[in-house]
Amino acid sequence: MQQNEIHKFIYSVKWKFAKTMPKIPHEYIVIDDYPQKAGEINSFIAEISKYGYAKSFYGKDYKYLEINGYQYWVIGNIINRTKIKENKYATIRNE
Repeated sequence: MQQNEIHKFIYSVKWKFAKTMPKIPHEYIVIDDYPQKAGEINSFIAEISKYGYAKSFYGKDYKYLEINGYQYWVIGNIINRTKIKENKYATIRNE
Protein backbone atom coordinates (compact mmCIF):
# COMPACT_ATOMS: atom_id res chain seq x y z
CA MET A 1 0.00 0.00 0.00
CA GLN A 2 1.49 3.34 -1.04
CA GLN A 3 1.60 6.28 1.34
CA ASN A 4 -1.03 8.21 -0.64
CA GLU A 5 -3.34 5.16 -0.50
CA ILE A 6 -2.87 4.93 3.26
CA HIS A 7 -3.80 8.60 3.70
CA LYS A 8 -6.75 8.27 1.34
CA PHE A 9 -8.07 5.31 3.37
CA ILE A 10 -7.51 7.00 6.75
CA TYR A 11 -9.45 10.09 5.63
CA SER A 12 -12.21 8.11 3.89
CA VAL A 13 -13.61 6.50 7.03
CA LYS A 14 -15.45 8.05 9.97
CA TRP A 15 -13.45 7.57 13.16
CA LYS A 16 -15.64 7.31 16.27
CA PHE A 17 -14.51 8.46 19.72
CA ALA A 18 -14.45 5.56 22.20
CA LYS A 19 -16.87 7.01 24.76
CA THR A 20 -16.66 3.94 27.00
CA MET A 21 -12.94 4.50 27.61
CA PRO A 22 -12.55 8.22 28.40
CA LYS A 23 -9.37 7.62 30.42
CA ILE A 24 -7.76 6.01 27.36
CA PRO A 25 -8.81 8.47 24.66
CA HIS A 26 -8.85 6.97 21.20
CA GLU A 27 -10.97 6.60 18.10
CA TYR A 28 -11.95 3.49 16.19
CA ILE A 29 -13.73 2.05 13.20
CA VAL A 30 -15.57 -1.26 13.06
CA ILE A 31 -14.25 -3.15 10.05
CA ASP A 32 -17.67 -4.70 9.35
CA ASP A 33 -19.11 -1.19 8.83
CA TYR A 34 -17.03 -0.83 5.65
CA PRO A 35 -17.56 -3.94 3.48
CA GLN A 36 -16.99 -1.83 0.35
CA LYS A 37 -13.48 -1.05 1.64
CA ALA A 38 -12.45 -4.64 2.44
CA GLY A 39 -9.42 -4.51 0.13
CA GLU A 40 -8.17 -1.22 1.56
CA ILE A 41 -8.77 -2.38 5.11
CA ASN A 42 -6.89 -5.64 4.54
CA SER A 43 -4.01 -3.72 2.98
CA PHE A 44 -3.92 -1.25 5.88
CA ILE A 45 -3.94 -4.08 8.42
CA ALA A 46 -1.09 -5.72 6.48
CA GLU A 47 0.88 -2.44 6.74
CA ILE A 48 0.36 -2.40 10.51
CA SER A 49 1.48 -6.02 10.73
CA LYS A 50 4.53 -5.54 8.49
CA TYR A 51 5.83 -2.17 9.68
CA GLY A 52 4.40 -1.95 13.19
CA TYR A 53 6.03 -2.71 16.50
CA ALA A 54 4.76 -4.87 19.37
CA LYS A 55 3.42 -3.19 22.47
CA SER A 56 1.40 -4.56 25.38
CA PHE A 57 -2.11 -3.34 26.17
CA TYR A 58 -3.90 -4.88 29.15
CA GLY A 59 -1.47 -7.81 29.13
CA LYS A 60 -1.78 -8.65 25.44
CA ASP A 61 0.64 -7.70 22.66
CA TYR A 62 -0.59 -5.83 19.61
CA LYS A 63 1.19 -4.35 16.60
CA TYR A 64 1.20 -0.56 16.45
CA LEU A 65 2.02 1.67 13.51
CA GLU A 66 2.54 5.42 13.74
CA ILE A 67 1.44 7.59 10.82
CA ASN A 68 1.18 11.39 10.76
CA GLY A 69 0.81 11.92 14.48
CA TYR A 70 -1.48 8.94 15.13
CA GLN A 71 -0.84 5.44 16.40
CA TYR A 72 -2.93 2.67 14.78
CA TRP A 73 -3.60 -0.87 16.02
CA VAL A 74 -6.10 -3.66 15.45
CA ILE A 75 -8.11 -5.56 18.05
CA GLY A 76 -10.41 -8.16 16.52
CA ASN A 77 -12.61 -6.44 13.94
CA ILE A 78 -11.74 -2.94 15.13
CA ILE A 79 -9.02 -0.58 13.92
CA ASN A 80 -8.08 1.89 16.64
CA ARG A 81 -6.11 5.11 16.59
CA THR A 82 -4.90 7.63 19.13
CA LYS A 83 -2.94 10.85 18.89
CA ILE A 84 0.72 10.35 19.67
CA LYS A 85 2.06 12.29 22.58
CA GLU A 86 5.41 13.99 22.03
CA ASN A 87 7.96 11.19 21.89
CA LYS A 88 11.41 11.66 20.45
CA TYR A 89 11.76 7.88 20.12
CA ALA A 90 8.59 7.40 18.04
CA THR A 91 8.87 5.14 15.03
CA ILE A 92 7.03 6.67 12.12
CA ARG A 93 6.58 5.00 8.75
CA ASN A 94 7.65 7.35 5.99
CA GLU A 95 8.05 6.65 2.30
